[in-house]
Amino acid sequence: YVSLGIGGSYLGIEATIKALTHTHFNALSREERGGAPEIYFLGQNMDPDFFRDTLDCLRGKRVGVNVISKSGTTTETAIAFRILRRLLEQSHGEAARELIFATTDERKGALRTLADQMGLQTFVVPDNIGGRFSVLSDVGLVGIAVAGIDIKEFVAGFAAMKRRTDGDDLWDNPAMLHAAARTLAYRRGKKVEVVATNSVALSNVARYMEQLFPESEGHGGKGLWVSPSVYSEKLHANGQMVQQGERNILETFLSLGAYDSAVEIPADPKDLDGLNYLPEADRDMAFINGLVVDGPAYAHFQGGVPNMTVTVPARNAYCLGQLYYMMERSVAISGTLLGHNPFIQPGAVAYKKAIFALAGKPGHEASAAEMKTEMASRGQVVVE
Repeated sequence: YVSLGIGGSYLGIEATIKALTHTHFNALSREERGGAPEIYFLGQNMDPDFFRDTLDCLRGKRVGVNVISKSGTTTETAIAFRILRRLLEQSHGEAARELIFATTDERKGALRTLADQMGLQTFVVPDNIGGRFSVLSDVGLVGIAVAGIDIKEFVAGFAAMKRRTDGDDLWDNPAMLHAAARTLAYRRGKKVEVVATNSVALSNVARYMEQLFPESEGHGGKGLWVSPSVYSEKLHANGQMVQQGERNILETFLSLGAYDSAVEIPADPKDLDGLNYLPEADRDMAFINGLVVDGPAYAHFQGGVPNMTVTVPARNAYCLGQLYYMMERSVAISGTLLGHNPFIQPGAVAYKKAIFALAGKPGHEASAAEMKTEMASRGQVVVE
């Protein structure tokens, strides 16, 4: 199964699947995957080597494709779809249409037109839901269901958090608390939010937040930059910056409350690494990994970095649905507090126009000429 999409048509799906399935999902047997197919993502970048490597993994396999695009003209996704559709048509002829379905606008757009012409099965991208908020719509639910994840539990988690965050009591409303803490930090000069998790499974959820918040808040020279990190790996990289760098950082920890597995730390008769105190105290890896949040939270706060911890109780669809709803409601509040509409992203089209002009897309000739003149006037240092 190949999911084609970018931004909100990609990040929430991948984050959910990777949070709730085996780390090496595609390496497992079909039986070990619970009957689900291998799952791949394309159309989220334009790297030809990444594309080739993914196609290599598909060689000799029966492939189904879901192309997700409201308009059907998003460059990255549309190019990926052209290539996958050609490969399927070369292999299966007219039967290729049975292996392709489209998630797109209900009535209009290039992909809707093509889907109708080919007779493809379709799902709907809602008119009133922006991509980064769309994981609970057809955009996200189709791929999540293909992975064998319980979407009813996912929806139930969303609904439970909606009920909880409908109240006006700040101290009992996690979305309001989260938005208030981030807004206060921003007003006190914090410009970067490090979203750090001690769970590899949640690392793509941090990447989902990397889109959700900046795209919603980054208007008019305002907003927190979100930097996702996996601890303790990043503590050996940018941990020095967080501890003693410029004091413009807010830190948010995504902590996993319970793990699916327990890994013992064995005793060693020689104890050359000095770690025998851990098994002697019956400490396992989960205990140490919890300290990967508690230790940095204390040390970084002492170093002048305010931080907060959001705990995900367990790796299940219900808890993740709760987290998504909380974060989506939080950014609706924080974006509004910044004084703009958090549900639009007018600045996101600027790079697209520049690429169209440089690529020679018809209708962009004047912009291309202006860009080339301006770029030629810049001083450049070329190292060969």
